[in-house]
Amino acid sequence: MDLLQLKYFQTVARREHITQAAKELNIAQPSLSQTIARLEDDLGVSLFDRLGRNIRLNEAGRIFLQHVERAFAELEKGKREAIRITGKYEEVITVASIHLPFVSEMLASFVAKNPETRFRFQQGCYSSMKQLLKDKDIDLCVSAPPIELPNTTSITLLTEELRLLVPIGHRLASRESVHLIEAEKEAFIGLKAGFGLRDATDGMSRRAGFTPNVIFEVEDPALLHKLVRAGIGIAFIPALWDMDNSDPATVSVRIADPNCFRTLSLTWSERQELSPGFERFRIYVIEYFHKLQQRLVDAAPAVAENSRSIIGLERLI
Repeated sequence: MDLLQLKYFQTVARREHITQAAKELNIAQPSLSQTIARLEDDLGVSLFDRLGRNIRLNEAGRIFLQHVERAFAELEKGKREAIRITGKYEEVITVASIHLPFVSEMLASFVAKNPETRFRFQQGCYSSMKQLLKDKDIDLCVSAPPIELPNTTSITLLTEELRLLVPIGHRLASRESVHLIEAEKEAFIGLKAGFGLRDATDGMSRRAGFTPNVIFEVEDPALLHKLVRAGIGIAFIPALWDMDNSDPATVSVRIADPNCFRTLSLTWSERQELSPGFERFRIYVIEYFHKLQQRLVDAAPAVAENSRSIIGLERLI
């Protein structure tokens, strides 16, 4: 039994799919199958149940995976400590986030104060980040709504209004607020299914009594704003997207209906080794969003009661 066998087993166990695991590991499928078979021979126990072409991790496999995960975590910890004493240590934190207009500023500010830390950053939709976290391909992520998976922890970062973005000449543009049903006949530009924002706004609309007429679906939130600016339709946007909007061709309109909010959360694996750099970054993110929450409250005092739902910092750090 060697480290390569254990690494291959770990990947197959996470995927429960030989073909996908072989593709991820960039090896031939027969070679991977043979490696797993040799590992099972070495252990004297089957780690997977074979169901035709499918495989499922059995009870012995689940127990063995827990020990393999801990072993690799200890090896990684040892590697960091060995490198750290040379003064050449650079910690890498893998982060994923939904589209947020200030993420680059947030990361740059942290790196300026912690130059020994490096980041791998991915931007994606809710469903893709959930899979990345499940596969342990990321250390932590910012999502809306919270990601619920076994052996993970999620905390609330902030709660923000969802608004309507309309062209400047639109019939609703001069309104301070509207009831959502007033937009029933409008053409909408929306994010594709799988984005948490799309799920949230579809739910809001159903509660208001209609299904939005989405005539244009996009994956890039920046394109959504441009299409509204061009007069193609209207769109739902979170308050954070609108906080520094200086575009004279669009205006955001607040929604008077109750519960037109979304909650941003920070999620990480409970098995994540809380290295000093990881812990510093986790606390930094919480404090950064706490300041953003206060800016939202100051900018829209009428919704302060709803927006103040952020968990107290003393409970998070």
